[in-house]
Order: sequence, then structure tokens, then C-alpha cells
Amino acid sequence: MASTLVDLEHAPYRNEGFCAALELAVAAARELGPVPGARDAGLDERVQRQAILRLRSGATANPGLLPLLAEGRFAALGAAVPGADEVSRALAVPDLFLLTAPPGTTRTMAVVEIVRSAAERGERVLLTAPATPAVEVLLARLPAGATVLRLDAGADHAGAGPGSLAAAAAGVQQRILARSQSAVHALDPWLGEPSPAMGWLRRLTTALAEAAEARERADRAAAHHDAAARAARNRLGAPLRERALLLEAAGRAVAQTAGQVDLLAAAMRRAEATWLRRWQINGLRHRLGEAVRLAAAARSASHQAHAAYDESAHLLTQEVEQDATVRAAADRAAFAEVAAERALESAERSAHHLTRLLDGVADVPGWTADAESLAGLAGRCHELEPVLRGRAGLLREWRQRAARPTRQLHAELLRYADVVATTCLGAGRPEHGDLEFDLLVMEDACQVPVPAALVPMVRARRAVLVGESRRPPLRDAEVVRAWLAARCPAGADAGVLSGLLTGSVFERVEVLAPAGNRAVTGW
Repeated sequence: MASTLVDLEHAPYRNEGFCAALELAVAAARELGPVPGARDAGLDERVQRQAILRLRSGATANPGLLPLLAEGRFAALGAAVPGADEVSRALAVPDLFLLTAPPGTTRTMAVVEIVRSAAERGERVLLTAPATPAVEVLLARLPAGATVLRLDAGADHAGAGPGSLAAAAAGVQQRILARSQSAVHALDPWLGEPSPAMGWLRRLTTALAEAAEARERADRAAAHHDAAARAARNRLGAPLRERALLLEAAGRAVAQTAGQVDLLAAAMRRAEATWLRRWQINGLRHRLGEAVRLAAAARSASHQAHAAYDESAHLLTQEVEQDATVRAAADRAAFAEVAAERALESAERSAHHLTRLLDGVADVPGWTADAESLAGLAGRCHELEPVLRGRAGLLREWRQRAARPTRQLHAELLRYADVVATTCLGAGRPEHGDLEFDLLVMEDACQVPVPAALVPMVRARRAVLVGESRRPPLRDAEVVRAWLAARCPAGADAGVLSGLLTGSVFERVEVLAPAGNRAVTGW
């Protein structure tokens, strides 16, 4: 990210002459013709002017980029590591590093190693080249592991094919769709008019209503059976009532004779205690014996009365059960009870189906196989049904939108990619957002003019420029001199402007860079 610190002691560096020369170089390029990598002249000129504007205002990821390019003010290097190779040195330089190497496998592998090492360290890398084929060569050599996105492919600026931004977005969309498939499967039964879940909920409600009606009928039938049984007992119970009267009389006789025995036994104890005459005691003893015999006879009679009563009651129960009216009422009550149980079983089956449909999409309320608990489940499902139906509809609509090609994911993918690869001018396209990087690696920088190189350079804290020395000018020097003689504005430095039009960013920095910021390999 660009530095937001404000130095209150030192005024910010300004170099209006160099920035004005850059703008003149962009304007002159419109008349002199495009350089390698140009596609849309209008857009390319616009992104270069935006880069120059950021350079002039100091809104660059590397705050020292303007003095570095204008006057060669490089940041101080740390302690050099003895024997360090060019990859280690490139990663250690705080602002800009030049790697001079001829085209070939050695240079390609060095660039790939710089990109790979920086990505492994957690740095975001911008990999650029003046044209797409050079970018493709480097991407083909990058090892798997880092998240690599390319912003353009072939003649299509939007990008296509493996590794492109469109392909990465499509891959993310497919992963989103795959991960949400189970939720769709779980919520689908709640979608529709009527939905399958609503069908089972209606079955549950209907079954509960039928069970309630069947229970009322069963209760009425049971009450009618009880009333018929009572009427039959009253009609057929005369012998039992007679037996009941005899049983009551026998009970009274038992109680009376037992009381007589108790009284005589008490009198006998008193007589013996007061030394009454023998004939008096014998008389009491005789009367007590007679009372005991009568009490035993009363108890025997009571037992017989009980047995007769029980037998009569059993016979009455059988007669009542065999009574045609009672039997008809009992049959109706039994049928009504079976109907009530079956209606409740139907409600229970619907509840099991609803429970399975709720599993995974909402908390399943506990329930038991009784009318009150099932009614509570139905009420909860009625509360959840509109919520789940709406959720299912939103998820289906969201998945339909997620399945369509979209650019909405592009900004986030670019924000979190480890390596972003594009052409130098492609890095400034408006659809790529205001991206900034830890490291810029510019392949074939000897083919990139300074204004075009600024487009990726203003977005990176550090840069590695890869190229070769002593390359032919980017434009014919005679044509440039003729244009300068005819069109160079008054006050403009023709030498600086000529260098910007014919030379590359690699050549300009190569002249300014100290030895510690340069390395040569592959020669």
C-alpha cells in the first residue's frame, strides 16, 4: 500500500520538469505510433496519464519512486550478504533492482525463482511484460502452489482459459455451487406452491383434526356403553339386590352375635373376679357357650351369603355382557377407539416426514406420539414454513445468479491473489481496481518506455526490472529528432524527452542505478 505518513520536517519531493516531460512523451507517442504491448491507444494513453498523476502527487506504493526515476536517488542498501545470488539480492533490495540477462532459459528461470520466492514469503507479486506472449512463457514455468491470476489472454482483454481471471472466478463459482448443494437439497422440499413440506404439514393438521373428532366419537361411544351397561344392570339386577339384602342381614346377625359374645365374656370375667356363687358362674358360662355357637352359625351364614352374592354378581355381569343392547354399544365403542388410534397413527407418520424435512435446516422440536405434542409440532412447523420457503427461494435465486458469468468476484480474487500477471499497460485497466503489490517483476523491461512502465511501477513497493543492455531504440531516432524540431514545446528539455521516446525504462534506470542494485547473469 502507498505510504500515508506525512513528513512535517521535509517538504515532499517535486520534479515538475520530469513529470511534464513524461506527459509530453505520452502525447508524442500518439503521433509517433504505438510501442510494443499497445492495444487500445485511447485507454493506454489514459492509464499512462493516471500513472503520471500518481507519480506527481506522491500517491505511489513506493514514495521514493519519483526521485529514483528522475535523479537516481536509490534507497540505501543494507549489509550485503557475501556470495548471495541474484535472486536473493533482488528480494533484498528496498526499492528497485536490475537483472541484466540475455533472453533464454537462464533468464526465464531466474525470473520464475524471484516470483516463486517472493510469493512463498507471503508477498503479493505483479508480473508484467510488454506483451502477452512473454507473460505466458513465465506463467507456464511457475510451480503449482501459489494463487496465480492473469489479467489478459490472447487478444481478449477480459481473459479466458486456465489461470485467467474469468477461469478463476468460474472456479470459485463452481465451488460455491458445490458447497451449497446440500443446503439446496435440504431446503427444496420447502419450496413451491404448495411445497412437499407444506403437503405433509397439511396432512398432519388434517390427521390431528380427524384424530380429535375420532376421539370425541370414541368418548361418546364409551359413555353410551357405560350407560347401557348401567341400565342393563338395573334391569337384570333384582336377584343380586335380593342377595345384597340377605348379605346385609347376615352381616347384622354376625355383628349382633359377636356383640352378645363380648358382653357375656365381660360378665364372666367380672363374676370370676368377685367370687360369685358357683351356680351363677355356671349359668353365665352356659349362656356364653350358647352365644358362641350362635355367633359361629351367624358367621357361617354370612359366608354363605357372600358366596351367593358373588355368584349372583358374576352371573349378572355375564348377563349384562351378553345383553344385546350392551353388546352393540361395546362394539361401537371398540370401533370408535380403533378409529381414534388409527387417526393418531396417521398424524404420527406425517410428523416423522416433517421431522426428516426439518433435519439440517432448522431445530427439530421434540415430540411424542400424543395429540398435544403433535399439535405443538404442527404449530412450530407453521411458524417455520414461511421462513424456510423464503430461505429456499433466496438460495435458489442466489445460486442461479452465482451460476451466471459475472465480474463481481474479480476484484476480490485480485485482492487475495499471490501473483497477478499481465502486460505493463494492462495493469492499469480500470476494471482491475486500485491494486497495489509488494513486488513488481517486469520481464523484458528493455522494451518498455518509461511512461508505460510507470503503470505497474506506481502500484508496487519494490520492483525488479529484467532485460538486456545495448538494445536498439524503441523508435527511430531520426523520426524523434524531426518531431522534436517541429513540435517540441518551448521550455521543454528536448534531451530528456528524446530519451523518454526512444529509450526504455531499463536503459534509464541502468544508467542511474548503483552497483548494489544491479546484477548480470546468463552471459
